[in-house]
Amino acid sequence: MFRLWILVVVMTIISWFVLRLVNKPTHIAWVFLFWVAAIMGATLLLYGLSVWFTSQQS
Repeated sequence: MFRLWILVVVMTIISWFVLRLVNKPTHIAWVFLFWVAAIMGATLLLYGLSVWFTSQQS
């Protein structure tokens, strides 16, 4: 879980710098919330799919 938070922080910083470079400055909190939602949402979706697939095997 700690690695997941490190990934979120790294992606937030990279995205924030890229947005500043293309003259679309966004508050860093919004970028952080986007990555939290994206990574946690993908994690929950994959977990849900794995539970569904394992329940279909019986």
